[in-house]
Amino acid sequence: MAVDLEAELDRLYQLPPGEFTAARNELVRSLKEDENERAEEVKRLRKPTVAVWLVNRLARERELDVQRLAKAGEALMKGEGGDFQQARREEQQALSRLAQTAKQVAEREKVSAGAVDRAADTLRAAALSNEHREALLRGRIAQELEPPGLEALAALARLAPPQRAGRSHAGPEAKGRGALRETRERVRELQAGERELAAAARALAREAKRAEQEASQLRKRADEAESHLAELRERIAAAKEEVARLC
Repeated sequence: MAVDLEAELDRLYQLPPGEFTAARNELVRSLKEDENERAEEVKRLRKPTVAVWLVNRLARERELDVQRLAKAGEALMKGEGGDFQQARREEQQALSRLAQTAKQVAEREKVSAGAVDRAADTLRAAALSNEHREALLRGRIAQELEPPGLEALAALARLAPPQRAGRSHAGPEAKGRGALRETRERVRELQAGERELAAAARALAREAKRAEQEASQLRKRADEAESHLAELRERIAAAKEEVARLC
């Protein structure tokens, strides 16, 4: 019987990271000889990180919120008329609910807070990406994704619809109310932009921290290598002395 690869891949990405590799290899073995090409594709699949596992789990357990997030992300990227600001609000609401659920799952599963943060970043990045949105909806995200950078945020801001001008025949009181509404709306827009920039800044800070940790590990390995090299040189010198003595 032919393997239903799509169903098997859905099942594969539902598994905890610790079970992924064995299940993937078993799937590769189950593919027939005439499916070598597909078997090679499956074989190249990488084990998801804990953050990716969290995202895919949310896609199954909080399907409606993930659908809302994906819909809002698509609307934001299209920047369609008056729906833009509504899409931003829906995006923030869906992200907030999903982040709270991710935190609860992490506490139960003893997952680090850093993984929760990276899961939230991946959720938002996938929702804003035509390339990854479908994988998000299917619970098949394969790697961590970076949230939009400053250039992408600026592009979203440019897509926002212009404020409607007030009617020329409106009286001073009506104009004042209109100006007040516009000002309040602008404040809300600026606050939303501030939150997005803050999220981008946090992501960059985490990336810098990871780079510092990697650099520290590399320095430690370099020091160990230098120590081993010095020890080896001493042994070589001692061996040379022994050779010279015996000669």
